[in-house]
Amino acid sequence: MIHQTFITSDGKEFVTADGKPFKVEVEVELKKDDSGKLVVTNINEKSKNLSSIKKELAKSIKNYFCVGNSPTSILCLDTLSAGQNIADLPERKNQINHNTKYEVMKNEDGNKRIISLVNKNTKISLEISDIEKLTGNNKTAKKLFVFALIKANEQAIYNGELTKDYISFSLKELVEIGFYKVLNSARKGFKSGMDTLTSMKIKGSLKKSNTKKIEIESLEVLFTGAKINKNQCYIFFNTRINWNFLLQYFTILPKYYFKLSNKASDLIYYIFYLARQHTTNIEKNGYFTISIRAIQHKLQLPNENGLNNPQRDIKDAIENAIEQIEEEHAKYYKNTELSILPVYNEEDSITDYLENGYLKIGLTGDFAKKFIEINQIKTEKIKATKKTKNKKPKNLK
Repeated sequence: MIHQTFITSDGKEFVTADGKPFKVEVEVELKKDDSGKLVVTNINEKSKNLSSIKKELAKSIKNYFCVGNSPTSILCLDTLSAGQNIADLPERKNQINHNTKYEVMKNEDGNKRIISLVNKNTKISLEISDIEKLTGNNKTAKKLFVFALIKANEQAIYNGELTKDYISFSLKELVEIGFYKVLNSARKGFKSGMDTLTSMKIKGSLKKSNTKKIEIESLEVLFTGAKINKNQCYIFFNTRINWNFLLQYFTILPKYYFKLSNKASDLIYYIFYLARQHTTNIEKNGYFTISIRAIQHKLQLPNENGLNNPQRDIKDAIENAIEQIEEEHAKYYKNTELSILPVYNEEDSITDYLENGYLKIGLTGDFAKKFIEINQIKTEKIKATKKTKNKKPKNLK
């Protein structure tokens, strides 16, 4: 057995939570050559390395939640955010994403909805069995969906595969993280939220490379059931599906996420989801930007056309979400490593404000470091895999 050490972007060894260098085990096959020396004839990096990296990184970021995501999980969250206004989702999405086609279809009796997403790399269908389940319960279900993926990363999913078919947590934990204020509310919210989540079904395919894809061929429920037993919550996962379909990547979330209001939590999730994709800008400039038009759609804010009070319904809604995030961040982390600055011309019309304005997202210190490390570890893992495949036998000293 030999080991490979990962290097961070500043040239230092990536270390585990206890300060030791993080090394990945690599299996090798040896045999003697004609001169009697041992040589490597085959190198096989263990398939569990990526999950090991995730777990070690998770240990090193105790001050954050670690959550998996993918185009599928984002579509689930967008659907839950839209709620009973799901019919507006394609128009909203098409304004900011011209390379992906969205469609919402309903059955003859009008209860069922199928939301589809199609582009050159992705094809996803998400079914909601009863649109009424998105009325009133969608906000609770959305945060519960995020919490389930956080717990799945901790308890049940290893390298994209289920190691057990359920996760568990106490009602008390839901109160402690700020999701609910009292146990009775947590109990009621868990039941109503899971009633929505267990009605969701998915199918489709995600292209990983020119030769590989992740696929769920027929509509399958994500969660097969849920229960509360002696104040302990259980969520049961469908063992028939490939969970990489929902957890292709992973990112971090601040610990105050569940304390935030609906719009503020949507905004911080979107910021951290995009930060995972903008590590180059974060490392080089210390910030990245998000268009206010994109924020309008992500927060389910109303269309500006014919709106009587755009200041209150759009501008103030965004400013209030930002203010709440900054207040909770200061309380929990007691630093300014996250900053959110709206940039726009105050004299602009509401349309120009949406089209030309943007949020400048500043990430510094430990926040920036974690995103850069996540990206660097992924990059090093890809390089290591390619190197392993192309490795030529060599003498071992």
